[in-house]
Amino acid sequence: MSTQQSRARARAARRRHLQQRQTVIFGTLIAAMLVVGLASGAMWVGILPSPFSVPINSPEPTASEATVPCPPEDATFVALEDITVNVLNGTSRVGLAASTSDALTNHGVTVAEQSNSEAPYAGTVEIVTGADGLPAAFTIAELFDNATIQTDSRGGATLDVVLGANFEALRSSDEISIDPEAPIPAATDCTPLSTASPSAEEG
Repeated sequence: MSTQQSRARARAARRRHLQQRQTVIFGTLIAAMLVVGLASGAMWVGILPSPFSVPINSPEPTASEATVPCPPEDATFVALEDITVNVLNGTSRVGLAASTSDALTNHGVTVAEQSNSEAPYAGTVEIVTGADGLPAAFTIAELFDNATIQTDSRGGATLDVVLGANFEALRSSDEISIDPEAPIPAATDCTPLSTASPSAEEG
């Protein structure tokens, strides 16, 4: 056998070995991809449990479940012209805060800010106030159907009006009758707010 023939056979043997090696590598990769794909499909349809517990869906809107506050004793309604609010859109509807702000302004209410709420709201309208703004909050609630009032620790009388998924529009003008001299009625199941004693001494 000549040297040239030996070299040719050696090259052919190396090619066969390389082809066999490539076949094994690609076959292994394809098999692994099939296994991963089948496992992913099984986890997707719920046949296999997922190793991850991170939720992939956005949180559902929620409605507050806090108790209803009582109005301050002997409190009366407030003239709409003396009320300042922030209007917050708790829905995905574009322009809801702006249109509602315009409607409130037409009633004489001052709108300090209009923006999106930090969290979606599933109710109709939530009015958030501090203790000082309770009379104004009960007054603004008269402009809406199914409005709820919640309290926080803020100072001052500026209110947050959070528009929820069930909100459509303000009540019609003939349904709104606010007498600034009339006492604010208290619900039978309301919760009185604790009143802090004055910290400064007289004299």
